[in-house]
Amino acid sequence: MSENGLKIAFIHPDLGIGGAERLVLDVAAALKRQNHKILFVTNHFDKSHAFEELKRGEFAVEVYGDWLPRSILGKCQALCAYLRMLYLTLVFVLFFKGPDQPDLYFIDLIPIAIPILKLAKQKVIYYCHHPDLLASPPGGVLKKLYRKPIDWLELKSTALSDIILVNSNYTAEIFRKTFPQIEKPIQILYPTIAHSFQRSVQKVTRRKPIHEVVKEITSKRDDLIVFLSVNRFHPAKRLDFAVDAMEKLKSLSTDSEWEKTYCVLAGGFDPINRTNAATFEKLSQLTKSKSLEEKIIFLKSPSDSVKVDLLNSCTALLYTPLKEHFGIVPLEAMLVSKPVIAMNSGGPRETVDHGITGYLCEPTAQSMAEFMHRIIKGSVKDMGVNGRKKLDQSFTPQKFANCLRSVINEAVNFDKKRN
Repeated sequence: MSENGLKIAFIHPDLGIGGAERLVLDVAAALKRQNHKILFVTNHFDKSHAFEELKRGEFAVEVYGDWLPRSILGKCQALCAYLRMLYLTLVFVLFFKGPDQPDLYFIDLIPIAIPILKLAKQKVIYYCHHPDLLASPPGGVLKKLYRKPIDWLELKSTALSDIILVNSNYTAEIFRKTFPQIEKPIQILYPTIAHSFQRSVQKVTRRKPIHEVVKEITSKRDDLIVFLSVNRFHPAKRLDFAVDAMEKLKSLSTDSEWEKTYCVLAGGFDPINRTNAATFEKLSQLTKSKSLEEKIIFLKSPSDSVKVDLLNSCTALLYTPLKEHFGIVPLEAMLVSKPVIAMNSGGPRETVDHGITGYLCEPTAQSMAEFMHRIIKGSVKDMGVNGRKKLDQSFTPQKFANCLRSVINEAVNFDKKRN
């Protein structure tokens, strides 16, 4: 490693707003603070729909292949994603020459870039958020035939990486079951809270009343109960649980309890993403069908500062995804000492201590509503304090940075270690 650090390129399909994008930005920011030079290479980048660091131009970004289709008549999205990534990687490897050529590549989401980079004798770290083949919904014979070569490419490409990282013990277990042919060791790099988000929290001088943050809540009483969900509008995030749970909560609550209770669904919303739009519409219709329009408020793509105000002003966080790979939002709630109600599955089982820092509910609206009612009935201060303690013990930026430093050193010395 040179005195001035390494030149590290991140190859990522779309630098939008999501958990995967948040993770790679946090990795890049930590490496930049360790004196490495960072470059993002992507198929698509829109400053109007990106995290603050990218809006401010903190990292160089190069875009290749955005003209290629994302789908064919609404189908074959995986195939198009692989073709876009192939084009991006080939163009970058063939034409990006000179003194700024990367020393190391960090790949995630679509591993098809890895074989090309290895043919070019490059060192590659692959971060597996979750095996992609598991994200594809089941289908008939044609769907299976279509997916078979893509799934094979995912396996073979992933196996070629020098180092494999995953985001949790849960994902490590799923990875081993999905790819038993890959015998390389798997390392866990737990995500951490974004440095920019922590700065936003530190800047807060007072907790705003919720009616100042969410204009749709007009009540100014100081005993309001506000459940907050922060997740992009996508079917996998199961935001319908929150809507259904509010209906169940109404039947569990007294009139006076219900009168002071609200739920805010704040999520990433990309106007060019059909899935976001369709999910938002379905949730809106579900809310109307249950006559909960006055109790459930939707917010699209809140900024970091608004998200901080929401977390500070809410009573508790609802985290609805099932089998979530890790989940960074519960950590953000713990940072501001708020209890978390999450599903008893996936990554949240590693971050939420049931009955201590929050609750792990069964995957039913009834179970979630029962724990929401416990929050309404009892004090949550100790849970919030306990959550902050767990965050400081297990998921600090320093631990994240130290783990990254070790991984980078291993990647740099990979050939020596292998020989």
